[in-house]
Amino acid sequence: MSDTSFEALFRGYMNGTLNASEIHRFRRLAMERDNKAVLSRLLEEAFSNPAYAEAADYDPAEMADEILLKARQQDAQLSMLPPARKPPVFRPWFKYAAAAAIFGLLLAGTWKFASRRQHPAVPLATRQPVTPGTAQPVLILGDGSRLALDSVGNGTIAQQGNTRIVKLANGQVAYQLTGNNNGNMLYNTMQTPHGCMYQLTLPDGSRVWLNAASSIRYPAAFAADRRQVEVTGEAFFDIVKDDRKPFTVTVQQLDIQVLGTAFNVMAYPDETTIRTTLLQGAINVSSGDARHLLHPGEQATMAGAGGPFSISKPNLEEILSWKNGEFYFKDTHIQTIMREVARWYNVEVSYEGDMEDITLSGIVSRNEPVAQLLKALEMTKMVRFRMNGNRIVVSPGTRG
Repeated sequence: MSDTSFEALFRGYMNGTLNASEIHRFRRLAMERDNKAVLSRLLEEAFSNPAYAEAADYDPAEMADEILLKARQQDAQLSMLPPARKPPVFRPWFKYAAAAAIFGLLLAGTWKFASRRQHPAVPLATRQPVTPGTAQPVLILGDGSRLALDSVGNGTIAQQGNTRIVKLANGQVAYQLTGNNNGNMLYNTMQTPHGCMYQLTLPDGSRVWLNAASSIRYPAAFAADRRQVEVTGEAFFDIVKDDRKPFTVTVQQLDIQVLGTAFNVMAYPDETTIRTTLLQGAINVSSGDARHLLHPGEQATMAGAGGPFSISKPNLEEILSWKNGEFYFKDTHIQTIMREVARWYNVEVSYEGDMEDITLSGIVSRNEPVAQLLKALEMTKMVRFRMNGNRIVVSPGTRG
């Protein structure tokens, strides 16, 4: 947009017409105390619009305060995007959602709305709210012993051959070679439970981010001529370039061959496809006789072992939303959404009624309790939820 004033950015945000860089600028300005009074006025004007008839009662000043706080905590992370790629347009919960929920949830706000309209009572939350998990990853050593990282102190936690494993003050694990690599490969496995993400630095300095319910198996010290790891679930890689040691990621029946690059791979056992998305560099994806060279911004999708691959150019913010602490859905089927919810909140999900044509869109912080996310989804009137302990029952909404 040509007018980048705070008021113009606010209007674009509410209309869902800002691109990634404009969203970034809007959040930056929303953090400035000087804009609090303007923000409060704009909220009051916006929610007095008849188009937002479903907006609930609220205090504009209180909402503005919350936005300032949450914007600081959830500022957009756009640094991994290839510079030449045109930023995609961010859209809120589209035409289905109440504007108040759009604004609050996109900034990861936690509003307490009292709806003016009485809907049929649906027991959404249980006595004990289901919140994002606090479980820590588990490191499985070469001899099969398991180390829960939240229960071991900082410093040396294990010795694997000529490699010392150290837990750093920030909770991450580092590998320090104490002698020559004698070729005796001792493999470690890092596992993340439901509701847990973890960043790991591999022995060669490459970095890996693991999503919930994922794992990576890797040697405590790489061989002299190759680097090879195995992944389940979802992981983002930032690989240190080393022409003498090609890096290979194996996931189910798929091999990903790289030198130095950044990419995301998603291959949960309960998903029907394996999706590999390249951000920087170049990678070869292969399975059986199927092989394809990916370029930055491309995604290879494989349904079933052996290919073939379908190649697309996805929304990279959507692909990396998990790494940036968000749920990001764009015309996503409700069952795909609920598989993500189940992995993050460690809940069981079942369905009642026809879910065939229910797709939803939106962005919500992963730091919110599950009830907050479900309330946002219910505002679309496409779905309804019933909770009993850690079990969520999904049924079609009124759509009216």
